[in-house]
Amino acid sequence: MATLAPPSGAPAGSVSPSGAASGAPAGSGPPAGESQGRRLAAVVVVALLAGAAGLAFDGVFPLGALVPVVGLSAGVPCVLALALSGRLPLWGMIPVSALAWLVVVSATLFRGEAWLGFVPSPAAVRAALLGVRDAGGWLLTTILPAAPDSTAIVLVSFLVWVGTTAGTEIVLRSRAVLAPAVAALPVLAVAVVLGVAGAGSVVPYAAGFAGLVLLLALVRSGRSVGTAVAGVPLLAGLVVVAAVAAPVLPMAARPYDVRQLVEQPPPKPINGVSALDQVSAWLQNPQRELFTVSTTSEANLRLAVLDTFDGVSWTSSAGFVPTGGRVPGESGDRDAVEQRFTVQKLPGPWLPAADRPLVATGPGIMVDPATGMLAGTQTREGLTYQVTSGIRQYSAGELREATPAADPTVRRLPDGPDGRTPPQRARLAQLARRATAGARSPSQQAAKLAAYLRKLAVNDVNSPPGHSYRSIEFFLTESKRGTTEQFAASFAMLARAIGLPSRIVVGFRPGKAEGAVRQVRGGDVLAWAEVEFQGIGWVPFYPTPSRTRSGGGGDVAEGAPKQAREIEQAINSDSADPKPSKTPTHPPTPRPEPPQETTGFLVWLLVPGALVPAYLVAVGLVPFVRRMRRRRRSAPPAARVMGAWRQTVTRLRGAGIPVSSGALAAREVAYLAEGALGAGEPLRALADLANLAAFGGAPVDRGDAELAWRHYASVDALVRRRVGVMRRFWWRLSPLSLVR
Repeated sequence: MATLAPPSGAPAGSVSPSGAASGAPAGSGPPAGESQGRRLAAVVVVALLAGAAGLAFDGVFPLGALVPVVGLSAGVPCVLALALSGRLPLWGMIPVSALAWLVVVSATLFRGEAWLGFVPSPAAVRAALLGVRDAGGWLLTTILPAAPDSTAIVLVSFLVWVGTTAGTEIVLRSRAVLAPAVAALPVLAVAVVLGVAGAGSVVPYAAGFAGLVLLLALVRSGRSVGTAVAGVPLLAGLVVVAAVAAPVLPMAARPYDVRQLVEQPPPKPINGVSALDQVSAWLQNPQRELFTVSTTSEANLRLAVLDTFDGVSWTSSAGFVPTGGRVPGESGDRDAVEQRFTVQKLPGPWLPAADRPLVATGPGIMVDPATGMLAGTQTREGLTYQVTSGIRQYSAGELREATPAADPTVRRLPDGPDGRTPPQRARLAQLARRATAGARSPSQQAAKLAAYLRKLAVNDVNSPPGHSYRSIEFFLTESKRGTTEQFAASFAMLARAIGLPSRIVVGFRPGKAEGAVRQVRGGDVLAWAEVEFQGIGWVPFYPTPSRTRSGGGGDVAEGAPKQAREIEQAINSDSADPKPSKTPTHPPTPRPEPPQETTGFLVWLLVPGALVPAYLVAVGLVPFVRRMRRRRRSAPPAARVMGAWRQTVTRLRGAGIPVSSGALAAREVAYLAEGALGAGEPLRALADLANLAAFGGAPVDRGDAELAWRHYASVDALVRRRVGVMRRFWWRLSPLSLVR
């Protein structure tokens, strides 16, 4: 229907249902009559939306690295769009924004490839585009969070930049209310998908995002600053409730991980000389300085875990993946230990650390998720890295009741290289049964086996190397002299011969303290064995006797930590748990408690119980406050007339009358409403007053303002007579009543 002309002397155009002058086609530009302040406020909210979605990558990247990237990617596009608003068409803004993004990432993330440190060069552009393309796949196949200097963060920069640019352009070029928020939604979605396996939580950022969406709706739909301000406390309350309640919801304990749908590449094996083969060489050069470590702990330092035996050599089946710091942990109480290592003459690629690393930071650090072994792609003399380890705490009580793990790969003694069954296997089984005679549990078998080896043979650092079937048989039955290499290998083979899952660990004693650091030398090398128990994990046993008291019936372990000696003695003697050591330790990390089903059920009841009253208060209070502000006596008469008109349109929409199009003129709205309500005199008169107030065709005084609100009262009465109670009730409960 054609737009009716305004009163004589007024400019062409009329008043839309929202109270804004109309006459231009819908969608051709920013809302006519929208104040510059509200447009600027909407642009700021859009930037905050994209920023909140970008910060949701916390856990995928360290927060310290994330904040500057997100800040630039959310702020620069807003400034650019506001500066060029009205000067360039949309097709011209796209290449300008793309070029600006390349300049920003070249100056921040790819300075080494850029000209003059900030001008995009072909190498910088290629690195940025390849980073965006490959970052998602790389993040789905690595241990999160990524390293602080990882260039994969360019994906966050790109997503936030695009979301901010699209949202800002929608604000400046259209009348849409919530469409600008939709532009930032994919950023949040990608953050949620990638961050499930990370250490951070997306909940606070998602709650903030939801609150900002509602704030954007208030800014774009509100007819006054007071309406938006009145809604802010309610939005803040809803955001706080969501942020507090979401983490304890039942589904939060086990979120779905999209990595289950991604075919993970096989972890990268690291080939090289077996660490066990190097033990003898290190012992022959006992003063060779391998590395230094700064730590307050005296725990042994593990270098390599060897779990595969082919009849000749023990090797590792570990596969390494890059990590930005976090190392997947195991359950159990652990004491936190901080260490700082500096590599000297230690050949790569393996890197030492105490027990099970939890966090490892340094250049080129890689980790085997199964064993916690560390390796470096940049291992060299002078390399420095930091590790936070968890020292596992065991009790003799839990070990005494433990059963061996059922993994056949760490129980198997293979055939010889020629495919034949080696005769040594039967001999090993016979020796193992003799050594463990009288044992009443698998853990006692392991403890007796370690004590048997310490009494059987002499720890001689000059013994020849070797840990094949033949070498170990010769060591156990003839020479009875060997290095820590033969003692650890003998324990692992004998344990497997009686069905205990076992492996070998090569590491070092903590070294000699020299000032603030400990110097670890070749003579500190030590090998020990571990046995896996269900529900407990790998438990260390030390079969190598002390060099000063080996043989002759001695039973003193070489390099065994005090806790290991106490537990082994308690297991062998069947006594109670050993008394705690007087040496103070760090407070153990508490074992996480499983979520209680009762708590989850109560949360499902309490959260809606808290949200429903808040929502009911909002739908009852916000429309009332909005009506009072539109009618306020202190406002100019023209503003009060326009307030009456906007309140009338809101009332008609609540009655289901289709007057929601921003292109309709005031008299068109009156015509449509007259057909629906059966009476139109007060509507036509109010539409004329609204046109006068909007276009200034004639002076509007206080009497006209009072008349306009009396016309509104008449329309309200018509609506009450014509529209059913249920229809009005459901409109009042609708979320739209908060923003109309």
